[in-house]
Amino acid sequence: MTALHFQEYWEAFLIGPFLFFAGLVGMSMAAMSIMKMRGEQLRYEPLSYVLLASIIIALLLVVADLTRPPTVMMTAMLNSFITLRYNLFLPALQGEPALRFSWMALGIVMLILALLAVAILALPYLVTRIRALPNAAARLQKPPLIARFAAPPLAKATSGLVKILEPLLALLEKIANWLLAHTWFYYLVIFIGVMVTLYSGFLISEAKGVPFWNTTLWGIPAIPVIWIFSATAGALALIRMYHLDHEHVVHTTEKYGVMAEIGEVVTIFLFLYNALNSDSVAAKASAQAVLWGELAPVFWAFVIGLGIATPLALTVASRLRHSPKLVYAGCVAGLFGALALRTLVVYAGIPETL
Repeated sequence: MTALHFQEYWEAFLIGPFLFFAGLVGMSMAAMSIMKMRGEQLRYEPLSYVLLASIIIALLLVVADLTRPPTVMMTAMLNSFITLRYNLFLPALQGEPALRFSWMALGIVMLILALLAVAILALPYLVTRIRALPNAAARLQKPPLIARFAAPPLAKATSGLVKILEPLLALLEKIANWLLAHTWFYYLVIFIGVMVTLYSGFLISEAKGVPFWNTTLWGIPAIPVIWIFSATAGALALIRMYHLDHEHVVHTTEKYGVMAEIGEVVTIFLFLYNALNSDSVAAKASAQAVLWGELAPVFWAFVIGLGIATPLALTVASRLRHSPKLVYAGCVAGLFGALALRTLVVYAGIPETL
């Protein structure tokens, strides 16, 4: 036991947040698309901005981890793309009987598709905001001294810029509106969102040499299942945060959020139970560290207490006494708990000794 150490392949405080943002974007895309097709009137503009920022942060985090010294992962990844070793379609084009497959390669493709999908969701709102920039600059009032001298030239400059960009803005707006007018696009967004969330789980569960991450729920990789439940709860919490004055949206997202949180806590403990009963010494050591070892305070206080028990308790409290503050607090607690869960799982992995 003393010879076992937590993994150092991935920086938990970079990959953990990456997994969090990737899952949040993925299941939020899916949830928003489902609610859009059901005719729900959501505040899609701020939500689309949050998702756009989140997917950009996720990409920056994974690149930061891949390029940090002394890791060789970025070199290996670049080499795989240069040599086309992970190209999904080149083998078929060369007449080879089977496609080559890599979760890393598939994940990069899905993240790029998610970025494009979220950008399309946000595009009509962004175009409207860009076109309104000259008027906003002309109405600039604070601070008064600067506004008096800066507002006219700023309005003129932004007006000229918008005129230059107008053909591009019109084209992008037309493409986005055409896509958003078709139901198939929302089904595509749902598919991409779920795949991104699954990828964020399989990226960990398929990593070799860390048995804790490879733990299954009787043949099914455990981490992707946990991530789906957790990310669904997080996505519904994010939507709820922007609709505290919409009682129907709050109650709908709370109902399905509670179901997701119950599924999450059940799969977490099944995952840990199976790791404890694994034939792998390393997997047992990881589970013991999480449940009653050095990582137990983080697990019980932040993952279970803050991330699951607090949102469930505040959901009950808000039903008894409707309070937007309680609802908002429960959403924030759940999101922080989801972040702690992913960081903890990455950190707790112990490599199998040879």
